[in-house]
Amino acid sequence: FKGSYMRYRCFCFATLIRAAINACGWTKKYGVLRDLLEECESHGAFERSAALAIWHGDIGECVAALQRGAEEVRALVQDTSNHQSSHANHNLETYAETLNLIAMCVAGFNVTNCADGTMKSSPVWSNACESLLRRPDISETVKSPPSIGVPYLRAICTFLLNIGQVKGFNQTIYDDGLSLADRVAFACRFLSRTDLRAFLDTSLRKCLKTGNLEGLLITGLDKRGIGLLQSYVDRYSDVQSTALISCRVVLPTEWAAERRACTEWLDSYRMLLNNWQMWHSRAAFDVGRCDHLRRLKGGTFQSSGGRRGVSTKKQFQIENELSQSNFPPQLWARCNYCNSSLSLSKLRRQEGIANSWLSRQKPVLTCCPQCKKPLPRCSICLLSMGCLNPYMELQRERNQYPRGGMTMMGAGGMQGSMEDLSGLANIPFAEWFTWCMRCKHGGHAHHLVGWFTKHSTCAVSGCDCRCQFDGIEKLCRPGSSTNRD
Repeated sequence: FKGSYMRYRCFCFATLIRAAINACGWTKKYGVLRDLLEECESHGAFERSAALAIWHGDIGECVAALQRGAEEVRALVQDTSNHQSSHANHNLETYAETLNLIAMCVAGFNVTNCADGTMKSSPVWSNACESLLRRPDISETVKSPPSIGVPYLRAICTFLLNIGQVKGFNQTIYDDGLSLADRVAFACRFLSRTDLRAFLDTSLRKCLKTGNLEGLLITGLDKRGIGLLQSYVDRYSDVQSTALISCRVVLPTEWAAERRACTEWLDSYRMLLNNWQMWHSRAAFDVGRCDHLRRLKGGTFQSSGGRRGVSTKKQFQIENELSQSNFPPQLWARCNYCNSSLSLSKLRRQEGIANSWLSRQKPVLTCCPQCKKPLPRCSICLLSMGCLNPYMELQRERNQYPRGGMTMMGAGGMQGSMEDLSGLANIPFAEWFTWCMRCKHGGHAHHLVGWFTKHSTCAVSGCDCRCQFDGIEKLCRPGSSTNRD
């Protein structure tokens, strides 16, 4: 029994190691190493490609990647010879030479098995490799290396030099010049369980101290992950990154402090977008988050264990998030004649609407459902603006959500706290109508957008209202194609 238990523990640990290496990005489709190397080289990271190859035991691919990197640097020198100074070109040519030298060094690597069972490289090769590490373009003392991949070149040499030595890999896993994802995957591949845990604990403490978001690879978005995000905000004041990360998860209700921190980040980011007058971005952010929560609620995401759907407790948490994310409407359009509200939720609750007449109408009405008089016309195209047919939408909802299931009104039906109208798609945004709060003139949204790209006053003849600009101070944001007064 004890032997079976130990084999089971080893199997579970190996499974977790493979999952961790996969999370670090070291495993591509079907586990083909060449796909991983090609992805690195497509971004110009030939040094990282060579390091990954040597860490996977493929010396030939490492040498080939370094040679391709040297050719790429020489091609860059030829293309920019007329634009860069001779000193910059000389540095690049020296770096290309260094890549070739390291390729030759790796190609000549050889180890011998000692009597005590350890492996040891030849002294001649070790001296040549150490002399390469002292070159000024890849030395640790250089302040402005010619490439961000220089730490990977040092890692290749130190990895080969330290093979067979006790604690020989510490110089690689604690090199801050390497990506934390690569160092974690390296540690999972080569370190023992005790050394791996010590490395992860040390790296996590350092990430929490410096606010390094790469530490989320170790923690995930648990309590430690939220603490890491808070450390990042305190250090860099980047509330946008934390809001975009935290909006993807639904935290348990028991994590009161963490939920409060995430809510503050989301509110601060919304306020920031409002202050910058980036209302479209603000709306896209809120809509995207609600869509993500609805997909979670519907169980369309598949868990790592292959199971679909969510638990009842998780369902309640997601519904709670949705109720907080869906903001109720603040204004409603009303009929000019009978003063009835044209909001779909209001129309459903009004009594006296002739359902038999509505059932024969189109999904989009051009008249008031209550008094049947025409709705206002667009000030640009002069066609009547439309509203949703409440009867048709109610029938469509009943067909989509069977009786006893979840409805657009929420789990509580008509008694729900807020109506979810996200599924209504009979009126595209281009045909929505909007109006000026000052002169009360309006029309279809896409018509007004086109009008105000060339005009600054109202489209109605005789009205000199500056609808788009009154009370709004325009901001000149970088990346904006036009700057209006």
